[in-house]
Amino acid sequence: MAEKQKRITIGILVSGIMDDFTRMICKGAMRAAKRHNVDLVIFPAKYVDRDVSANRDIMYEYQYGTILSYARKQNLDGIIAAAGCIGCFTTTERMEELMKQYEGIPCVLIASQLPGYESVNFDNFSGVREGVECLIEQKHCTRIGMIGGPEDNSDARDRKAAFFQTMQEHGLAVHAEMYEAGDLTRNSRDAFNRLLDHNPDLEAVFCINDDTALGLYEELKRRKLSIGRDIHVFGYDNIPAAAKASPPLSSVQADPVELGENALKLVLKKMRGETVESLVLPARFVRRDSIGNLEEQQWDNTIDSRMIDSWFTDVFYRCKHEVMQDTEEQIRQDFQALIRCIRSIYEDQEEGIWEVKGLLEQLLNADTIAYADVDNLLIVFRRLQKMLMGAEHAYTKAQRELFSMIYRRIIRVMDQNLGIMQEQSIRDSFEMKLFVQKTLQFEKGTDQSYGILLENLSWLHVKNAGIYTFEQPITHLAGDPFRAPEELYLKAVLRAGEVQLVPAIEQKIKLEELFTGNRGFRQECMVLFPLFVNETLQGVILCEMSESIFESGEFLVSHLSSAAKMIHLLRANQKIQQELEESLAILKENNIVLDNLSKSDSLTGILNRRGLYEEGRQIVKQCRQQGGNVLVVYVDMNNLKIINDRYGHEEGDFSLKTIAVQLAEVSKPGGAAGRIGGDEFACIRPYDGKADGQDVLEQLYAAFRHFNESSDIEYNVTVSAGAYVLKPGDQMTLEEALSAADERLYEVKKFRSKKVSKQV
Repeated sequence: MAEKQKRITIGILVSGIMDDFTRMICKGAMRAAKRHNVDLVIFPAKYVDRDVSANRDIMYEYQYGTILSYARKQNLDGIIAAAGCIGCFTTTERMEELMKQYEGIPCVLIASQLPGYESVNFDNFSGVREGVECLIEQKHCTRIGMIGGPEDNSDARDRKAAFFQTMQEHGLAVHAEMYEAGDLTRNSRDAFNRLLDHNPDLEAVFCINDDTALGLYEELKRRKLSIGRDIHVFGYDNIPAAAKASPPLSSVQADPVELGENALKLVLKKMRGETVESLVLPARFVRRDSIGNLEEQQWDNTIDSRMIDSWFTDVFYRCKHEVMQDTEEQIRQDFQALIRCIRSIYEDQEEGIWEVKGLLEQLLNADTIAYADVDNLLIVFRRLQKMLMGAEHAYTKAQRELFSMIYRRIIRVMDQNLGIMQEQSIRDSFEMKLFVQKTLQFEKGTDQSYGILLENLSWLHVKNAGIYTFEQPITHLAGDPFRAPEELYLKAVLRAGEVQLVPAIEQKIKLEELFTGNRGFRQECMVLFPLFVNETLQGVILCEMSESIFESGEFLVSHLSSAAKMIHLLRANQKIQQELEESLAILKENNIVLDNLSKSDSLTGILNRRGLYEEGRQIVKQCRQQGGNVLVVYVDMNNLKIINDRYGHEEGDFSLKTIAVQLAEVSKPGGAAGRIGGDEFACIRPYDGKADGQDVLEQLYAAFRHFNESSDIEYNVTVSAGAYVLKPGDQMTLEEALSAADERLYEVKKFRSKKVSKQV
């Protein structure tokens, strides 16, 4: 069987996943990837060299940049890089250095220009020129300022040049104080304040992009300046938030979706070895109320196909990159049919009014309002209404009621959509709360706990994901270089909505397998996020891309990162607890050994005086409780000094050990034998024999006779012994009983023989 052909995997390096610009270029690349049947991995790296040390809320976002080191020649076939966005806080030289790590991989840049790289960019001149000329020619502005961006950003340089050139062509000077550089985000408040403070008579402001313009909105409103009346504003990119701003923001329509789509096509061409050239995509100005009420505009009555297409683009531009993209053509046809029908009324065909109502319902029932620029849609209908009112024939009551019905119907649909959005928001909030609760329902730091983290991603519409950890967490400080470890550990996977734990023996994977050795979960379009808490990196999550991830991806990262850290801490705590328990067990064993050693005689191995007294007291206590007798035997070795002098101390020690062995045997069952000191021994045992204990003494003497007869040593080992029997009713202590046995031993020792040698 032929080996299955490896799928192509393209990486797209972008900034923040929640940025509108990033979202749209990703959607363009995603759409192209689906069309060309290739896999796409999104790397949301935030911003290189951005200094956030003063902002505690985002001071650790530099960790997002670590994911750039996971993009390698071994696991990607091509790369798309939004270098201008990622590097908006750094220098061109720094970005060139960063891009060197991808040498050998076909690469195309988005909205940026670096030597040696093909790119896809907007025509930064035509759209800016159109917007500035609108301010000059239609609003008669002469004092126009600009909020730009870093000089190392190619888009920022081009748009600044277009602004200055257009102003000069119209004989308007731009003083140094009329231009301020921001950071390409709405957080450029210092730049806003400098521009406005130095130019109190400013009439209009062009902002480098829409996000910057929306930040300027906040400052203007704080200063109680009316946007569109006191001061005009326009931006660039025409992101969805621009049309929804209050008032709607004028912007240069430069569809980032097309950037992503065309960039992926160029990468595929480079991979095939085809010659490619950089692309410049057209842009055009979209006027909204931020530069004056559009109702004030003078319209001609020309309505042709070109005009209708232009209106459709202004109203439904989001269809290209939202979920409506599959029905875009049908929406276009419905819109065109509706406009033409209204135009027919202008041509005095009043019977078309009912047809208009039907076409309007057909358009609105397609759920188009949710993806329409409603402000522009209402302007289109208002223009048509004015045309009818200005017609030569009488403006009939039916026509008047028709437009009232159109406006009422649009408002009703908007209310319905708002209600749906509110309900969805409530559901999302509830599901988010459940997600937080459920993903923290683990008590142990085991691999099973990672599975819990993936069990509750349905609210994000994610059915495929994998959690990868490092062998040990990595400390990574801001400004330090980072290189991804060559091996990762896949702890759990979400495959088609089902969570599966990975056996420990199969967890280790090589970095080069991260996007290809996927253990079976689908990876057509994935996003790679770092898992981190402050300076500590735990690993990464490779997650299926969804619309909800664009909105809540950073929340997901934050929560899963905290959960992963908790798992690690629990695991470390369990390890410490286990080590502690093992140490305590060892300590207990050592204490037992030490206790035994403290109770044992080092020479003979039986109990010493202390040990014998402790064991003996327990034997006496138990026997008295059970109503039994206790036999106490006191033993003294005969002739130890003679053996030491004649045969050596080693033989003397051997004799003492022999006595210990015999006495231990006699102490059975249930008794204890010990060396009291020197050549004196004793044993204590439960006893049910003769009243004087002589049977046990005879047993002891017989044991020594047998030993001496059977051993091949040159001397006899003998003892003298005395016994005493403690009865249950006796009030004597163990010490007193031993003294009594010792007294009887003393009588026996008078008759001991001093003959040691076995020779006659």
